[in-house]
Amino acid sequence: MMTTAMMKNTKRLFIGITLLFATFSFGQEAEYGEISKEELLEASYPLDSSANAAVLFEKRKIYYDYDPEKGFILKTEVHKRIKLYNKEGFEQATEEVLLFQTNGRVEKISGLEGSTYSLVGGEIVTTSLKKDGIFKTEISDYVKKTSFTMPALTEGSVVEYRYKIASPYSQSIERIMLQYEIPIKKIKIALAIPEYYTFRKRTVGFLPINLKESTDRQNDFIYGNRIDYKITKYDINANMVPAFKIEPYSGNYQNYISAVSFELQSTQFPYSTITNYASTWGGIARGAFKNSKFGGAMTTNKYFKKDIDALISGVSNPMEKMTLIYDYVKEKMTWNEVSVIMPGKNMKKVYEERVGNSAEINLMLIAMLKYAKVNVKPILVTTGERPLSLFPTVQGLDYVVARVRINDNEYILDATDEYGQPNVLPDRVVHGLGRLISERGDSEMMFFRPKKLSRMQHLVSCEMDQEGNVTGNRRARYTFYGAHDFRVENGTKKEQENIDRLKEHYGLENITEYKVDNMDNLGQPILESFAFETSDEVEVIEDEMFFSPMLFLRGKENIFKSEERKYPIDLRYGFSNNYSVTIKIPEGYTVAEKPEDVGLKLPENMGSFVFRSNISGNMIQLSVNETFSAPLITEQYYMALKTFYGKLVEKQSDQIVLKKI
Repeated sequence: MMTTAMMKNTKRLFIGITLLFATFSFGQEAEYGEISKEELLEASYPLDSSANAAVLFEKRKIYYDYDPEKGFILKTEVHKRIKLYNKEGFEQATEEVLLFQTNGRVEKISGLEGSTYSLVGGEIVTTSLKKDGIFKTEISDYVKKTSFTMPALTEGSVVEYRYKIASPYSQSIERIMLQYEIPIKKIKIALAIPEYYTFRKRTVGFLPINLKESTDRQNDFIYGNRIDYKITKYDINANMVPAFKIEPYSGNYQNYISAVSFELQSTQFPYSTITNYASTWGGIARGAFKNSKFGGAMTTNKYFKKDIDALISGVSNPMEKMTLIYDYVKEKMTWNEVSVIMPGKNMKKVYEERVGNSAEINLMLIAMLKYAKVNVKPILVTTGERPLSLFPTVQGLDYVVARVRINDNEYILDATDEYGQPNVLPDRVVHGLGRLISERGDSEMMFFRPKKLSRMQHLVSCEMDQEGNVTGNRRARYTFYGAHDFRVENGTKKEQENIDRLKEHYGLENITEYKVDNMDNLGQPILESFAFETSDEVEVIEDEMFFSPMLFLRGKENIFKSEERKYPIDLRYGFSNNYSVTIKIPEGYTVAEKPEDVGLKLPENMGSFVFRSNISGNMIQLSVNETFSAPLITEQYYMALKTFYGKLVEKQSDQIVLKKI
């Protein structure tokens, strides 16, 4: 069972506050339905006026019940009350609950009820969540989703809901979130685990977390006998928890937000021997190949044999085979946006339907490459959409890609990405971590951030008249991941949509002659060009003209604003931006002042900035390069990066002064 509160786009302002995580007591807690006028009148969060919403109270109780027919059932009770300060906070009134089912074992939700409370004419008005506001959808054969959005929302409303989950998957305790992207006034967690389960506890995040551990006794009829057994209790009580602030280039922030997780190590039930679940990568690798769905998907070839035989007929070069098969799978198959490591359907059926999850598509690719006698192995992946685990665990994996080795060269392939290329992968993989596995149990950690720089070139050629109007052309060239990003973001846009995008991005009022080349020619750089006219880049004061020689290409502000940062800056890939600007100045003017040339560097060769300008007759020539060579910059260099970026933006805004002769 997994819940996802849709907590997005809020900020926290939290300086010098010490949090206390202490013993959990169920006394003095909010009772369901007892809403005060004070809660409804509260206009903003006391410690963070920028918060659009806040969790006023959350209680999460997790425990085990014994069922004589089904064994231990994992129960979770959730009660949450949220204050909506403004319309931007309304998205916090939606909740999603994912329910899993396999082999007849089904997670169930019950007791779902909710209400919206608003103050109208000084009186509290209650609007209850109705059945038509609850939606049930099928994500895959194994996952169902129950979602709801609270009704009758107004600025200042309080929403409250509660529900229960019964899960037969007693070995999997959901990650317990102790922080969101909005602040929390009070959160209470109670977890009770029978002695028959041994879990490894792991906490993440930067807030102090103190789990109060204690023991108690419980008795149940187990296997027809009343048995008294020990339970271990973990209690947490937290007050005034600050919102997790998502900074620029946060990457997978789930690795840094405060939470506690429990990973099963072993079970030993009455009258039974111990069963170990503590995984090793070798065990996971061997188990994957032995699994009929995972391993079988890589060896079954009857359903595609005829097609692949025709595709690679007469081809002996393994590189050509790889390219043909990879492109074939990308063209034939459509990813259903489900990320898993196991096929959910018969592979022949998937092939015929031409739609599949990440495992189905990429294991199909591996099977075809194997059939073509190309050296290929699977990589199990934890994507950037879920937290990384420090320990070997199947539960931490949610994706599969292929690794091909030809001579001494390695190629990582993901056929779910229509714009992908060998070693050019989607963000969900680049932000993640992989494990290359073999049938013998060998394994190797795989990092997906590229070592090669992505290079982008921006060329502007223009001229300026005496009124400060600028007309010219801009051309751009994007390579490697820069080209991939461009295709992902703009590949399906029409010409006018791209023109509107550029107008908004650059602040240009008039763009014509738009053109983009190589959008579908993967492996080639993206070439984008347009003509422009603008009257906003030059300030004319009497007989002088002031403007940045970078014109609309300049950075407007330092995106790194916080005074400190507690987690890495994740750029995904290193890149180099080259800017070349040529400006013809109007007749009767001369350059009176120009910015000084400058060169800046980050520590450890992580980045550099070079600014050079030259005046030749009535032409201004500018050359600027900004390079960030490290895909991942650790937080210890944050202040150096912030200072560097601030100087970069400042220099790009330095002005040239023209004076009338």
